Amino acid sequence: MTAGYIRSMSSAEPASPKPIRPSWTTLLGVLTAFVGLGTVTLHVMGMASHRAYMQFWGIDSGVLPKTTDQVLISGYYALVNQSAMGFLKILANIGLWTVAAVGLAVYLFILQSPWDGGIGSVLNRLAKRPIWVQRLARYVVGALMAAAILPILLVSFVAVMNLPDALGGASGKAHAEREARDFKQGCEKSKQPCVELKKSGESIGTGFVLDGSPDHIAIFDAELQRARVIPREAVELIAGRAPMPLASEAP
Repeated sequence: MTAGYIRSMSSAEPASPKPIRPSWTTLLGVLTAFVGLGTVTLHVMGMASHRAYMQFWGIDSGVLPKTTDQVLISGYYALVNQSAMGFLKILANIGLWTVAAVGLAVYLFILQSPWDGGIGSVLNRLAKRPIWVQRLARYVVGALMAAAILPILLVSFVAVMNLPDALGGASGKAHAEREARDFKQGCEKSKQPCVELKKSGESIGTGFVLDGSPDHIAIFDAELQRARVIPREAVELIAGRAPMPLASEAP
């Protein structure tokens, strides 16, 4: 009787829970959300990069609108450039990052210090206090944590929402600054070739192409040292120099 009771009790024990495995529907949903978020991020970065680039030259970006594909490509290059620059900055300040990591490790060690039990000793002492003291301590700690966490969450949310725009703007401005340094070398020494714009056979400007649209073209005039936006109607573009031949084709 006892053996049978023991066997029935052992058979009635709950089975171990099965591991939760995400379904294909869940994975596809997460992937779709990730793609949507990435597309929005690239679009925001592309728009910010284009706006900052045009503002550097003193041109209204609305005069030279971009298609959705161009904006996404611009956002992709902005993301890659800013990621590379951030990695290089980390390498340049590796000492500071090392000191910060060591300081965090020391702080965690003190927080869980073995000589006084760390937080555990505080909780043990608090457990010996009256119920109303424990309740008051929970309320005080909860209020302090809420007062400290809510501003951090708000600032973090605003920072994350503004991050794509800030990164895109920084990338566009850095691109314009690199081109400005190149343009200062003149049409003969610059990496980017100059172009000459002609209308009805007459030259209307010589400089470097900044951007263009179906209706307008923006150049940095080498003579005026200013950016110009010129309607494309009946305007001919002539390259300032011939393309460089390949090494295998050189005489």
